[in-house]
Amino acid sequence: MGGEDFVPTIEEVREDEEDGEDAEGLRTAEGLKETGNELFKGGEYEKSLEKYAAALVACPPSRRKERSVYHCNSAACHVKLKAFHLGRSQCDRALELDEGYVKALVRRILCLEQLDEEREKRRGEQDYLRGNQELARGKPTPEDKQGGAGCATPAAEGKAKAAPGGGEEDLLQLALEDCARWADLEPRSAEASRKKAEIERRIKDRQEKLKEEVMGKLKDLGNNILGRFGLSLDNFKAEKDPETGSYSINFNKK
Repeated sequence: MGGEDFVPTIEEVREDEEDGEDAEGLRTAEGLKETGNELFKGGEYEKSLEKYAAALVACPPSRRKERSVYHCNSAACHVKLKAFHLGRSQCDRALELDEGYVKALVRRILCLEQLDEEREKRRGEQDYLRGNQELARGKPTPEDKQGGAGCATPAAEGKAKAAPGGGEEDLLQLALEDCARWADLEPRSAEASRKKAEIERRIKDRQEKLKEEVMGKLKDLGNNILGRFGLSLDNFKAEKDPETGSYSINFNKK
């Protein structure tokens, strides 16, 4: 028995073949990644992206960590090309494969911040164009309405009632959640703490700005209604009772 040759089973032969193919595929993928890295260093981001995509094709599905790296490297190319939505998508895939991959998490935070800035810029441009269109049609501006002339347009009332973002994703909140994950993965990271505090401050500032805008629109609406009677909100003053904490409204005719 001891001198007989070992004859492997069909299943063992197949496993050996698959292992050999996986090893060859991984070597090819790693070579493509290294080429992509060199192209990236030289600023050839589109060509680098092609190499990372080819690496994903060559890499065996079982090599999750390596595939996560290729996705994250692809995200870096998209960031350089200002395609932040594609960068975010690649980070999503990287984190699906390796949820503890800090570099992919940090890169996704960057993409979310940039996407948020792009959205805010578009909103600002839309508000500017809308204001110019209303002026061209002769509609009263908020400053004109202070005197009580005219009444609030349906568009103005709609804007006062509309929810911010129209149901869109809260990109800064998503970035903040990623910061919390980052801090959990690297509790001693000063950079994680700094970024988390920065985004929290931006969210707070935006909430305050939104609050001011809403109050301003409500005041405009109130002045439009009261203006029909020769009054404005300035004729009314809220005074707090220090004992009960309740408020009373006093009328002053000016």
